[in-house]
Amino acid sequence: MENKKIMVITTTDNMIWQFLIPHIQDLQAMGNTVECVCSKTGFWFDELRDKYGFVMHDIGFKRNPINITNLKGYKKLKALQKERKFDLIYCQQPVGGLMGRLLGKKFKIPVIYTAHGFHFFKGCPLKNKLIYKPIEKYLSKYTDILITINEEDFLAAQKMKAKHVFKINGIGMDTNKIKFENFDKSEFRKSLGLNDDDYVILTVSELNWNKNYTTMLNTIKRLIETNKNVKFVSCGTGEWKDKISNHAKELGIENNCRFLGFRKDVAKIMQISNLFLHASHREGLTLSVMEAMYMGLPCVVSNVRGNRDLIDDGLGGFVVEAEDAPKFAEKINALISNNELAQKFGEYNKNKIQDYTIEKVKVQLREIYKNID
Repeated sequence: MENKKIMVITTTDNMIWQFLIPHIQDLQAMGNTVECVCSKTGFWFDELRDKYGFVMHDIGFKRNPINITNLKGYKKLKALQKERKFDLIYCQQPVGGLMGRLLGKKFKIPVIYTAHGFHFFKGCPLKNKLIYKPIEKYLSKYTDILITINEEDFLAAQKMKAKHVFKINGIGMDTNKIKFENFDKSEFRKSLGLNDDDYVILTVSELNWNKNYTTMLNTIKRLIETNKNVKFVSCGTGEWKDKISNHAKELGIENNCRFLGFRKDVAKIMQISNLFLHASHREGLTLSVMEAMYMGLPCVVSNVRGNRDLIDDGLGGFVVEAEDAPKFAEKINALISNNELAQKFGEYNKNKIQDYTIEKVKVQLREIYKNID
């Protein structure tokens, strides 16, 4: 695929900043012109434009597909297409996928859609199946290439009407962003309010309902009843920031919690952590879990798609039902009391995750692009 004028559509700028930079650069290296369309939600938009030189178009999409603002966004998108005359649409996320495929249908432009996690999934609310599944099935008719990143979505996509369906190993872990560093771990722990003998349980995720901080905090509460040195460290921001902080206070565990907000030094924090915890209700294929695996951490995760694609239960960590705080605590205690097992899990994860690097995913995508006329 070369000499194409490509419109990349995502719901938010953060999506591009976190996941798509190397892929856009790869498309450019192949001789394509790429411009990005998304909602400006933070510093990411300006950094993508100023630091990486991307052409950025701000259209205020909302994450809820049925929000009336998205109708206005679609009108702006049509005007942009008439002006810029793109000949390929590459869309991501549910709203980006909706906008992109409607645009492709109207202007008869080929569309590549990456599903980062269908809103319908095993165990989802009935309304998700009633609303989102028919929408995805309808839009698949106007999808030239549908790319999935986990087994459950891949099987679901094969029952749709897209011309081509593929599965890749996630969006790709950029090992240039996550790497081992030499530093004084004791001093770094101290800077985070941690002691050398603390057992550090890390999560890297947005502070929202889906990331299931309720179960994680209830798990920490159980753990510190028998081990006061357990510390919970969270990297991330989100709309539930105050709610989650207040819940920690209600549980009486605020002194064992460190809510660090958005961090650019996650790799360093992983190096001073003992275990990675991830209890989401829904995932596609979680980059933070991949990074924890790459850094050699044992992982205890919820039993949802994406998580169970990455973590082999009993080999790289443990997979637990999302609401089962007692079981999460039991499995974590098993690792606290058995450092040899924890190290074994970490080594297993380091080996497995080598197939999920950005280099491997780029190779997969270049083969997939050959299906575009």
